[in-house]
Amino acid sequence: MVEWVSGNIFIRPMKFEKAGNKINGHKHNFDHTTIVFKGAVHVKALTPDGRVIERDFAAPAHFLVKAEVEHEITATADGTEAWCVYSHRTAQGDVVQDYTGWERAYG
Repeated sequence: MVEWVSGNIFIRPMKFEKAGNKINGHKHNFDHTTIVFKGAVHVKALTPDGRVIERDFAAPAHFLVKAEVEHEITATADGTEAWCVYSHRTAQGDVVQDYTGWERAYG
């Protein structure tokens, strides 16, 4: 799916055709919010201090993923759709209102 800038946020859509489809474990440099619009997901997270946290979210729902937390997102319903939403940031990590082109803010 296509990612895009919308005003002061960056949006990364995710679409899971079947229950069991997943986004493998990964982490980001900064906090971001994930919004579940349709269907449901199971999130498994590993915190930097080694704790494992698992939660389920059914649409409509949202959850915050903290910076440096490894997380895996698995659809638990067919046709699940969710968006990850990021603040724009400078290379120094400051939140800004306008897109800077610094892609590491979203990775």
